[in-house]
Amino acid sequence: MKTRIIRFFLGVLLATAATVGTAGSAEDQYPSRPITLIVPWGPGGGADQMGRAVAKVMQDTLKSASVPVINVPGADGNTGMVKLIGADADGYTLAVLVTDTFYGNVTDKEASPWKLSDITPLAVMNRQPFTYFASPNSPYKSWGDIEKAAKTRQVKIAIDGFGSAEDLLTKFLARKGVKLTAIPFAKPGERYAALLGNHVDLLCEPDGNLRRYIESGQMLPLVVFDTKRVPEMPNVPTASELGYKVALSSWRAIVLKSGTDPQITQTLSDALARVYKSPEYQQFLDYTWSAKDSYVSAKEMPLFFRTMQQQMQEIAGH
Repeated sequence: MKTRIIRFFLGVLLATAATVGTAGSAEDQYPSRPITLIVPWGPGGGADQMGRAVAKVMQDTLKSASVPVINVPGADGNTGMVKLIGADADGYTLAVLVTDTFYGNVTDKEASPWKLSDITPLAVMNRQPFTYFASPNSPYKSWGDIEKAAKTRQVKIAIDGFGSAEDLLTKFLARKGVKLTAIPFAKPGERYAALLGNHVDLLCEPDGNLRRYIESGQMLPLVVFDTKRVPEMPNVPTASELGYKVALSSWRAIVLKSGTDPQITQTLSDALARVYKSPEYQQFLDYTWSAKDSYVSAKEMPLFFRTMQQQMQEIAGH
């Protein structure tokens, strides 16, 4: 009798141990559930387009997990970044970090709700130069028209927010004598509608975001803030050609919370490298007129951040 009881409990213990071992193995296998990608901007803009393109290819690359995208706009991208920082450091929450949010974080005199040390950058996935656009039915057909108008009246320009990279360009030009009045619009659609409805005179936006408007003739590019002319807009002069020594691109990176297991971080970094090289993502880069050398690896990101910070401080006159 006692022998049968002992055998029974031994069987229960062995079965329990086997179950725990199986559960542990399943949990150790990353990823074992969906990975959320936070886009800290509204739908339809460049960050949203890039985030969804990455998520679509990434879930095929990882094979074992879906990558749903959620939009968390607000505070020039900081609301979404705070949501990332508030999540667990387990690799199941990622976010899109863009030029504007980075610039505000490294230059804002007020305390930022998060620090660069709170995140681990995985890769830059696309870059596009900022461009100034006018409406075709406005009186401004060239940058010279803007310079002339700015001497006698307020020229209103739509940007995404104060303290952003677009705001940085506005202040740079103001120091050069071109007085522009920045009007912030948090949502991309609101900025586009403001220009199309002639509520503002200019719009600052990465060039590829507005490809369909450019090709349809609804928006007229006047100047591109790049070191050389954009192949897709060969007739649009660079700021340097017009006498303004400034170049500034919109870049978008994928980041996760600091403290994430290094193996998980490496898995995600490797996955993004494969995403970037995939034919599907290369098509996205071509469609959005992104730079051919947009990709920056996780290993290169610390130097990239330092370079971007220095560049922005020079433009800001610091």
